[in-house]
Amino acid sequence: MRKLLMIPGPIEYESNVLNAMSIPTISHSSKEFVSIYKEALQNITSIFGSSTSEGLPFIISGSGTLGMEVATVNFISKDSKVLVVNTGYFGDRFVDLFSRFTDKVEQIKPPLGQAVEPVRIKEKLDTNEYDLMTVTHVDTSTGVRNNVKEIAEVSKKTDTLLVVDGVCSVGGENLDMKWGIDVAFTASQKALGAPPGLAVGVAEKRALNRMGKLKPNSFFSDLRKWEAVSRGVLESKGGYFGTPNVNLITALNVSLGNIMSEGLELRLKRHEKMASAIRAGIKGMGLELIAKKDHANTISAVYLPNGTDSKKFLSDTETNGVVFASGLMKEIAGRYFRIGHMGSISSSEVMITIGAIERALKLSGYEVDPGTGLAASQDSLLRFS
Repeated sequence: MRKLLMIPGPIEYESNVLNAMSIPTISHSSKEFVSIYKEALQNITSIFGSSTSEGLPFIISGSGTLGMEVATVNFISKDSKVLVVNTGYFGDRFVDLFSRFTDKVEQIKPPLGQAVEPVRIKEKLDTNEYDLMTVTHVDTSTGVRNNVKEIAEVSKKTDTLLVVDGVCSVGGENLDMKWGIDVAFTASQKALGAPPGLAVGVAEKRALNRMGKLKPNSFFSDLRKWEAVSRGVLESKGGYFGTPNVNLITALNVSLGNIMSEGLELRLKRHEKMASAIRAGIKGMGLELIAKKDHANTISAVYLPNGTDSKKFLSDTETNGVVFASGLMKEIAGRYFRIGHMGSISSSEVMITIGAIERALKLSGYEVDPGTGLAASQDSLLRFS
């Protein structure tokens, strides 16, 4: 039986993306691949809201965690002071990452389920002590979405570089480098709609100027090496540092083409509509979201009813044909589950998702009338404009 994958990445892929993965591998130095690579870099620049004349797009073989490293260690030294806006598991990961490079790490950590208030960031940055700040746009562990636009308004008036973790947002949430973001990154398997294995991002001029004044902190993650590759590809000359993942970049380019064909504005609106319908269904069943109000359009983290065995619940939903993700936050790991709703998601996936949850809850002994969540989701879909 085919199961619907509703986790926060990897996601369900369009058929033309999967077909691209089956095409025989071509030479990474061929004109054909350089053309594909160039188009992918140009599309990434557009989706991030940058320009190839000002920003540096990059595609590097690796996961979103590699993106975290590339987007940070190139712009700090051992004496740098950094600020982490921590709204979940991946905020903790930033702290862990920075601990390898500097011991001057501070955090702003709102209560679980809440986004950071930009005024708190302003209070910190007004001291002009920080070289770099990281913000997770949407934390995959909690479904909390930070207001990056307002945060960028604050940071761009200071000397502090703003790095945005867009792994669970780019391609499904509104994010624009022109707000004042210095570096942003994502991973291929999320809302960009391609299989896992690529770290993708953009660095703007202010960050690149900073990088030029610092000594490299790493080798494979050295963005100077990858800058030479990206610039060469954008000039149709090609470039080499490490062998690119030819098949994955080809598939990514197809998916980026799908995004551009749909239109980014329409795609974001569709994500908002489907997320609203899922949240309506969840609330219709009497369940509670971890995010108090700053809800993401790409993921929902949902508390299970008291006494519900999370492993049994997830096993029952999978038996019902839908795969969800378990909790990541250690303090509440067994009390919640996560629904990924990004990429090519439509109303059909929404209804299948809510139906599977209803049945699994019923099997767990939770009193819910079949169809309650479905009716709420349908109503949301009908009312959404």
